[in-house]
Amino acid sequence: MNPTRSILQQLVTQGVIPADSVNKVEVERTKTSETEEQIIRRLGLVDEKALIKAKSDIFNIPYVDLTALEIPEQSLSEINVESLRKYNAVPFSHVENVVKVAMLDPFDVQVIQALETKYPAGTKLEIYFADANGVNAVLDRRVGDHMSTEVTDALEDVQVPVADLTEQVGDEYVGNMEGMDLKSAPVARIVNSILQYGVKTGSSDIHIEPLENRLRVRFRVNGMMTERLSLPKHLASSVVSRLKILARLKIDEKRVPLDGRLQLKIGDKKIDVRVSTLPNIYGEKVVMRLLENDLEHISLDTTGLRGAAYKHLLDAMSVTNGIILVTGPTGSGKTRTLAGALIRLNDPKVNIITLEDPVEIRVPGVTQVQVKAEVGLTFAAGLRSILRQDPDIVLVGEIRDQETAQLAVQASLTGHLVLSTLHTNSSSAAIPRLLDMGIESYLLASTLRCIVAQRLPRRVCKYCAESYPAAPEVMKNIKEALASVKNFDVVNYAKKLAEAAKTREAEGVVLKMPDKDPSGMDQIYLYRGKGCDRCGGSGYKGRTGIFEVLTVTEKIGRMMMEDVMATDVEKTAIEDGMITMIQDGYLKAIEGITTIEEVLRVSKD
Repeated sequence: MNPTRSILQQLVTQGVIPADSVNKVEVERTKTSETEEQIIRRLGLVDEKALIKAKSDIFNIPYVDLTALEIPEQSLSEINVESLRKYNAVPFSHVENVVKVAMLDPFDVQVIQALETKYPAGTKLEIYFADANGVNAVLDRRVGDHMSTEVTDALEDVQVPVADLTEQVGDEYVGNMEGMDLKSAPVARIVNSILQYGVKTGSSDIHIEPLENRLRVRFRVNGMMTERLSLPKHLASSVVSRLKILARLKIDEKRVPLDGRLQLKIGDKKIDVRVSTLPNIYGEKVVMRLLENDLEHISLDTTGLRGAAYKHLLDAMSVTNGIILVTGPTGSGKTRTLAGALIRLNDPKVNIITLEDPVEIRVPGVTQVQVKAEVGLTFAAGLRSILRQDPDIVLVGEIRDQETAQLAVQASLTGHLVLSTLHTNSSSAAIPRLLDMGIESYLLASTLRCIVAQRLPRRVCKYCAESYPAAPEVMKNIKEALASVKNFDVVNYAKKLAEAAKTREAEGVVLKMPDKDPSGMDQIYLYRGKGCDRCGGSGYKGRTGIFEVLTVTEKIGRMMMEDVMATDVEKTAIEDGMITMIQDGYLKAIEGITTIEEVLRVSKD
């Protein structure tokens, strides 16, 4: 150990950073209370691995590159992956009574003591430095390996014909579920592993699909489908039956689609799962939608709404009557936006009733009604009944037909605030759609408060984000798209981001700017993910919303009564200051939240 040498000096000695960076760091230390290491990270002078190696040399604690090791299964299996993730530690070797452990912080005495309790008395721990990418890569891979191992073990246990397995899960079996050890059943272990993997990877949907000669399992992560598992075809009936049992569905009904729900608790997470079956030529396909049960993470603040668009929506929500519409294709985040609005509006002083198909996000204190068309409870019939329940605020899951649209208008005219969705490609396109449904233009003009249109592009992975200069044709496209934004200079905005926002402190990530500006003063920088273990090599992690909020002003109301085209309404809204979805997307691309490619991809819908 060389305590007299600082991390900065060590990096200079190793030739990792130039000597003039010393002055830069020293100047920063006079301005802030940050440590030398924090400043080096913030300025992005070196990557994480180089910084860890410098600390390794200074403190004489060896560094290990976990990504280059083949770690024995025994070493990893001795402590569960949730604990290792909490400790930020990876045991990578266990020979006799010596365990080698790689840690992000080898000086965390509490973690070391906790690890010692996991092994027999007399076991010696040898501590190593590791970088975050290496630790996360091993632990993420461990989650995937766990699913594969569980499924493989379960398949080896399946020694009976599929007919016998199917017979086991008949009505008699369901009636005696409490007395059965379902968790130890092979098929149950397969299903449990699939569900756990879906939760761990943040999947929104899990698809279990019987094909001609196999059972395919796919996961939708960040809006993109990926195949992760393939099972023998003879297990299809048993896997589907197991899921039907969990969702309390009739396992002997295979001719018609079925819908059910179940709730998972994995660690501290509670996940509501909506289960849907669909008969097809090879069997029954099951799609499970995983829904967040924790309402703390569902709010309008986390959707991506901001600025004037956010204010206009809040203004529309503050009135006691009128209609607020959220538009977009399936999977564009409309349900989450409406749930965020409900949570904000939810108050013991008001009566809120919803009519949904299906009820996806449950909000305590709100009366939520499930549409059941087979028994006559349609949107229109349900809305009539709701209006006799003395509501203040009504949420209609979707306006699908003329009758529902007319009832929504009548409800708003009689002093109710109505929230609903509509499948249109833009906010202005909702107006002719409602007029086509037979709504009188003067009624629409007097009841419609605002229309929100949205899409969900993927977020740039904050762990591997990097900036790069935009190509000239891309810069031209961005400037043209943002030209109509009032009092806004995209070049100056991009410059300020490049100069003053190299560190996205709120997200804990440092974005490095290119050393040279190849195009002079007018260069615009964009961002992309290089691909890392945390994002599965995709460069994206999570999704955000891009929005446009059209406020129905008096001028736009007059245009609606004059049967003006949607494009003219949109033009007027832009003149009044509306930021379009494509503009909101481009701004978020310049800020490093998403990419231009993602904005263009989702805007095509």
